[in-house]
Amino acid sequence: MTDEETNKQHFEELCAGYVLDALEPDEREEFEKLLDSASEEERKLYQRMRSAANQIAFSIEETEAPEVVRERILSQVRNGSGGNDKESISSIPQEEEEADGFDRATLAIAASFALLLVTLSLVFYSFNLSFEISSQEEVIQEQQATISELQNEIEQKEELLSILESREVDLILMSGMEANPNGYGKVIWDAESNRALLQVSNLPAVPSDKDYQLWIIKNNKPVSAGVFAVNDPAKDSFFKIEEMDGPEQSADAFAITMEPKGGMPQPTGDMYLMGNRINN
Repeated sequence: MTDEETNKQHFEELCAGYVLDALEPDEREEFEKLLDSASEEERKLYQRMRSAANQIAFSIEETEAPEVVRERILSQVRNGSGGNDKESISSIPQEEEEADGFDRATLAIAASFALLLVTLSLVFYSFNLSFEISSQEEVIQEQQATISELQNEIEQKEELLSILESREVDLILMSGMEANPNGYGKVIWDAESNRALLQVSNLPAVPSDKDYQLWIIKNNKPVSAGVFAVNDPAKDSFFKIEEMDGPEQSADAFAITMEPKGGMPQPTGDMYLMGNRINN
């Protein structure tokens, strides 16, 4: 059993005792501290238990104790005389009826307590089931994200293999600039079909309001080739270059800058990578 499950079980046990007013003072104080920092699910559990206990408490009426009945009968027998024997004897059935009423009340209390136990058991089961469903949903979401990531990697590798199988492939190496001297990258270009892939390494993750932007440079004029984001700097990242305007021969160099989200018409941010094309 994990620490989380142990803590949850401990909370449930104290909660049941608390709503039934069956805790010792130190246990009651401990539960009230736990309740102050309880999660939303734990607070809902407490509210359901307290509601169930209150409903049962309101359904039980106070009943005279059996010892009182016994003492009353014995007193009448000890103090009885000829003049009041009739009264004493006639009163005994009434006391027996009260005793029968007490027995019925006792059975009602027992039945109510059994109902409370069943209700609390159902509350526990519902709480545990909701927790397990929530945990399973989180696992499923994580697995779906992993599957999606693996599918993207497979598609990128297949695209890379397709480009490498071409008869004419250009490789442009990109080196880190002052903003990120340890970074490097490659542009793999199929000149025949004008398809290209970008591979980058050691680029820092981008802030949520920023993007990396790839530029194709010809005659010192940059033209945007699209934006991309890096989420895991420790892994090599591949990106298909979608915006390839003009033939490969029109490119003199490639550069990567960090720009506001969505990119800019012209570079405005720091340059992270740059590489010159070597003419064959």
